[in-house]
Amino acid sequence: MYLLRSLHEFEYRSHAGEDLLGRVDIWTDVAATRAVLVLRDLPVGEAGRALAALNDSVLPYLLRPATTLLTLVLRPLEAGVKARALVLPQSA
Repeated sequence: MYLLRSLHEFEYRSHAGEDLLGRVDIWTDVAATRAVLVLRDLPVGEAGRALAALNDSVLPYLLRPATTLLTLVLRPLEAGVKARALVLPQSA
């Protein structure tokens, strides 16, 4: 896997109607048949909306339509809490 974009900032609209910034790392294999998105510092409840915003803005320009996508959501850092990730269903 190769890092295609690192800490790429994008804008998405929250459930409350606020425009928020998210960050994503995009990893892909050489043939671009598989990709991994790592969404960072998003509230877990907003992950679906953030992914939808990426599908409408950035991903069509970086990935092929037939690319298999795995999406991980890293929760915001909290003092004394072990890092956790949520895996979203494939939906690119």
